[in-house]
Amino acid sequence: MYTVKRLVLMVVAALLSFQLPAKTALVVIAHGSPSQDWNNNVLALESRLDQVDLPGISYKRVALMEFAQPNIASVMRDCEQHQIDTVFALPLFISPSGHSEDDIPNILGLKYHPAVRRELLAEGTEMVHTQMHVITGPTLMESGVIEKAMTQRVKRLSKNPAQEAVIFLAHGDPDRIGFWKRILEHCTEAVKAEGFDYVDYQLVGMGQRFVQDVTPLLDRARGQKESVIVQGIYLVSSVGAMARMSGMGNRKADHIVYGEEGILPQSVDDVMEWIVKTTSEWTAGK
Repeated sequence: MYTVKRLVLMVVAALLSFQLPAKTALVVIAHGSPSQDWNNNVLALESRLDQVDLPGISYKRVALMEFAQPNIASVMRDCEQHQIDTVFALPLFISPSGHSEDDIPNILGLKYHPAVRRELLAEGTEMVHTQMHVITGPTLMESGVIEKAMTQRVKRLSKNPAQEAVIFLAHGDPDRIGFWKRILEHCTEAVKAEGFDYVDYQLVGMGQRFVQDVTPLLDRARGQKESVIVQGIYLVSSVGAMARMSGMGNRKADHIVYGEEGILPQSVDDVMEWIVKTTSEWTAGK
């Protein structure tokens, strides 16, 4: 009897000490938009990720921070259901910003900033409560993807670089202006290397602010060059659509051409390469 009892206790102890292998998920997090076309261009990355073998990664998802589903909290619950232990959360943002450095860490429970949380909750954001270990990654800023994509867009719109001015526009975080200035300057250097000697840039607002911010840049450029290429540094959004919404239109009669493409979907291969490279570097070093 004693021997049987002892064997039972040994089996129970062995079962209690047995641990399943740790499982790690990659969750790519983008901003999200009221436009389903915008969201679809980002969510399409998930099927691309499913086709890639990432050693050390058991599960791959894409989440949207706001405006649409799947949101961050729902994707994290899904990870829990897949018995994930660790999540590598990779923010698909052009630059470090309030979204990548404050909003997302607070949503994930990695930071506690009362004012940020109050604002998120007022917007209806669902907060994450999890026992999973969560690590956040970098933005696109140092990837080289932005400069390459912007150069490709400008060259596609160009007919004669010597007679064309290039203007880059972006919606930057004024609290992190240094990051945006670096991105804008890198894009400027990249297109100048392609023969464009007049390049200007500006962080711009939306609506009427767009008109007020962009008009002086156009006037200066038209005083120097025969035509102007205006390209937006956006993940998906089109600066051409923004111009039309603001009433500026596509001023071909004034030899002003607005870019209609962001980074996605045209540069999806480059974005995927960055995701895979960054995730692989993290898994190799963790």
